[in-house]
Amino acid sequence: MKKVLLGAALLPLSVIATLQTANASDGTIQFNGSIVDSPCVISSESKNQEVDMGAVKSSTFAATGDKSTAAPFQIKLEECDLTAGKTKVNVVFNGIGDDDDTSLLSVDNGAGSATGVGIGIFDAKGQAISLNEGASLEDLTEGNTTLNYDARYVSTKDAVTIGSANGQVDFSLTYE
Repeated sequence: MKKVLLGAALLPLSVIATLQTANASDGTIQFNGSIVDSPCVISSESKNQEVDMGAVKSSTFAATGDKSTAAPFQIKLEECDLTAGKTKVNVVFNGIGDDDDTSLLSVDNGAGSATGVGIGIFDAKGQAISLNEGASLEDLTEGNTTLNYDARYVSTKDAVTIGSANGQVDFSLTYE
């Protein structure tokens, strides 16, 4: 009789334990990252940027090759360790080239987009950087290095039509 009473007394406890387990929350944690062999780390603020090109008057572009004012942007590198002998960086801007000038980034070509204009990227010395090709090598400094660039609208035709002029470019770094 004691065994029956003990079994009957334990039954509600096992049901409560099962209910508590059933009510527990489950989740997943995803860890992302990589192990790299490079002297620097790209700062988080430089990985995904938006550059405000502003509203530019169509009259700015009277002839092919005319440029808007510069919209500066930077790529910041952190924790640069030059002890391994890699002291220079080459930046390549990768994207879809303009149909009329493939050295320029094409602007989006959806409804309401501007035509006759592309986006040029220029180094700190004002030299144009051809899309999908390497720029001149930049010196790295121990610790942090800031790479300065400008973006400009560049007319690819004598006539530019108004509209949105957005574009997207990826960049990659190689060290020497």
